[in-house]
Amino acid sequence: MSEHSTFTRGHAIPRLAWLLLLFSAWSITALPTAHADDDNCRQVSPTVFSIQGEIDDAMAACVAARFQPTTTELVLNSSGGSVEAAIAIGRRFEGRRLSMRIGKECSSSCANYFLPLAGRLELEPGALIVIHGGMDPMLVAESRSQGDPEVVVTALSQLAELQLDFARRNAIPPGWLLYRNAEGTMADALDGTWGQASEATRAYIVEEKMARSCLTDVEIVPFQEALDQGPLSPQRAPRLHQQGIARSASIACNNMGWDDVLRPSLSAPAPPPALHP
Repeated sequence: MSEHSTFTRGHAIPRLAWLLLLFSAWSITALPTAHADDDNCRQVSPTVFSIQGEIDDAMAACVAARFQPTTTELVLNSSGGSVEAAIAIGRRFEGRRLSMRIGKECSSSCANYFLPLAGRLELEPGALIVIHGGMDPMLVAESRSQGDPEVVVTALSQLAELQLDFARRNAIPPGWLLYRNAEGTMADALDGTWGQASEATRAYIVEEKMARSCLTDVEIVPFQEALDQGPLSPQRAPRLHQQGIARSASIACNNMGWDDVLRPSLSAPAPPPALHP
């Protein structure tokens, strides 16, 4: 029998901080430049394209202008950014099955919307994939219940629909996005238990088990040993825990797809708010 996952997301982060996190790219790029910095977005060679830094409107404009159809490899180093900008960039990768190589980090929107489109995925030693979930109906419901301005609620709802369309079109598993529905329940698309999670947990390091179970069409170069000897080593793991970052441990995507998740009768009761280490 599968052990259903215990899930928490952002309980220690004030709501205002979450909204600032979600909309940070909008305020930073209120007057976007035509292109991101050359070092952040460039065609390294006819076959290699590099994305480094925050994903925002400027980055999306840069990729639109510079990404060449001859590209077969994508080099990534990003902590994430705007959902809308990341999906706009991701559309350019659809169907290409690019080889994606993570130099140091691919987190948040980078992990959510780029990695599932890869044909091959490789992490440099010590590199991390970090997720904290995406846009979902529960986030919209929370915003409405907290009395956020209607313009904010509407924007969140539109982003949730944008993500859902992109995810379904590209067969991105709901478990990869830590998807929750609006009724205060979590879509039961994950099995297993998070490692070293607590009420302060705000994000999760993706380990090889979760990556392989969620990204089933991606050729994944083994990386668990490098994680265990590097960021997740006994010497370094406590520092991540102090920063509110847990590990995926035994968590794995199951066979539940979007048709199942969006059918309310198949949603599981809300789990406890946190898994204590």
